[in-house]
Amino acid sequence: MPRFIYRVKKGPEENLEGAIEADSENAAVNKLIQSGYYPVWVTEKESFVRKSFISYGKSREDLYRVKIKTKETANFTRRLSELLGSGLALYNALGVIENQTENNNLKLIIGTVKSRIKDGKKFSEALENYPYIFSELCVNLVRSGEESGLVNEVLENISDFLDKDEDMRSKVIVALAYPGLMAIVGLATVFILVIFIVPRLVNIFIEMGEELPLVTRILLRISDFIKAYWILLILFMGGLIFLLKSGKLNPIAKNKIDRIKLRLPILGDLVRNVEFARFSRTLSMLLKNGVPILDSLKITSGVVTNNAIRRDISAIHNDVKLGLSLATAMKKRECFPLFLANMAAVGEEGGFLDKALFNIARNYEIESDKTMKTLTAFLEPAFILIMGLVVGFIVISMLLPVFQISLVTH
Repeated sequence: MPRFIYRVKKGPEENLEGAIEADSENAAVNKLIQSGYYPVWVTEKESFVRKSFISYGKSREDLYRVKIKTKETANFTRRLSELLGSGLALYNALGVIENQTENNNLKLIIGTVKSRIKDGKKFSEALENYPYIFSELCVNLVRSGEESGLVNEVLENISDFLDKDEDMRSKVIVALAYPGLMAIVGLATVFILVIFIVPRLVNIFIEMGEELPLVTRILLRISDFIKAYWILLILFMGGLIFLLKSGKLNPIAKNKIDRIKLRLPILGDLVRNVEFARFSRTLSMLLKNGVPILDSLKITSGVVTNNAIRRDISAIHNDVKLGLSLATAMKKRECFPLFLANMAAVGEEGGFLDKALFNIARNYEIESDKTMKTLTAFLEPAFILIMGLVVGFIVISMLLPVFQISLVTH
């Protein structure tokens, strides 16, 4: 009969190692579970080979900076949840996924997580080494699952959350993709007209000795300015976009900009709905899995991207720490709507705050879908109108000298 070596948990902090005889790996796992242990890893003694992360050609520092797509992280946690639910030990489940994973970086990370688990580390401690892939939210949820013995259920919740968050992000991108493309094409068209076409036509009118109309002279000045400083304009726009995307603005300036975003018509509603949906869903999942309210609020503030809302969440955290209820703390904050605070109050009074927050998240997600449709319906004709006015101004500026010459010749 094959002989298997294993590491199991006898209690929250106590680990045991040993050997057991069984017909198969699953049979060995079942024997250990029936004995009251939680298997960490089980492997056949003859095939026990410890893989080194160095064999993949990357250092620990390289792994720390590796990034994996959210979709792949969601698939990893879902598959791991299914394997754990089927009775496999954590170490062996990771081995199955490692062998099936095509992404070399993820395969490498799973290998190092396995090594750390074999060395006696908890799963949550092993995940902490990869903050660019497994956020503080994921690590804390896994830690709560380890304490409750429901790691597979927690991993399924994480995968659902990641899928939902990615779906929300994709909807926002799709909603803004068409207007963005129209803006790029329109600006490129205007740039070509102003830089190459307008000066040539204007030179023809000047050579004919005609006095140019006011609108044509304005267009000519604009053309000369763009021709002289187009490189600086591109660098300025690129630098501004970089600062906005990287968040390297002065914290006070970024806070003001984020507050302005919330006040914008339609777009402000979209930002608010997306952020509060993310806030409510994250907080709901953390509370559902037993993470304390103060820790949950701290983690949730890192999930929100709008700095103004994030600062309000930090203030709510401080108020709750001082003894206020979550709903009362929310009502004191400028960015938080009364609807969210009232629903939270109902959940707190009824003892089902996590469910109340989950329902709030669904409401905001529905509203964000409606807002995105409204925004798309508004932006398309708006861009067409703006580009029509710009191109119309250029055309009129070019036609007026022609009409002027026609009138003089007649």
